[in-house]
Order: sequence, then structure tokens, then C-alpha cells
Amino acid sequence: MAAVRWVVAVVASVAAFFAVAVPWAVLSSGGHDPWEVIGPVGGVVAAGVLAALGWWASQTGTPAGAGPERTVRQSARAKGNIRQTAGNVGAVDRTGRRPVRESIRQKGRGGGDVDQVGGDRA
Repeated sequence: MAAVRWVVAVVASVAAFFAVAVPWAVLSSGGHDPWEVIGPVGGVVAAGVLAALGWWASQTGTPAGAGPERTVRQSARAKGNIRQTAGNVGAVDRTGRRPVRESIRQKGRGGGDVDQVGGDRA
């Protein structure tokens, strides 16, 4: 899949060059604008398109259900009982769904019990 993305990026870059250069050469007064001017301007446009689509092509695809692990940071201070759970507690299986990217940061303080869950609690 990555090779297809790179092919799309390169083909779109070449098409962008010709989309700028050819009309400029045809529509300029009698075609007298030198290619020393048209070429670099078309090249700058093509480089911009390649930079944007090259970034897109270099991104790794995330298959459904296999996303990156979420980051959970918890801290609690209490006089009573503290229960912290990082992850899913009885959550339904996420197979076939796009993973959720999360970064959970929790802090708890109290005089009684503290119960923190960093994730789903279904």
C-alpha cells in the first residue's frame, strides 16, 4: 500500500508541474517566456505537491483494531482506599472498529476512597 501512495505522490507532482508550465507557455505572449523562468516556477509547485503528498505517503497505515497503545498516567493521594485501573474493565471487543488514540492523565486527591479508571468501563 505504501508503494501505491508514493506512486500517487510522484504522479501528482509531475501533473502539477505540467498544470503550471504548459498553460503558462501556451498563454504567454507568443510563447516568448523562457523555460528558464517557467521551469523553476513549475518545479517549485511540483516540489510543494510532492512535499505534501510525500508526507501523506510516508504515514504508516493503521489496520483496524490494531492501533497504538494508549498512554495512561495516574496519581492519587487519599486517606482511604485507592483503586486505579489503566485499561479496559469489561469493555466490549473493539474488533472491526478503528482504534481510539487516547492520552489519559488523571490525578485524584481526597479524604475518602479514590477510584480511577483510565479507559472503558462498559
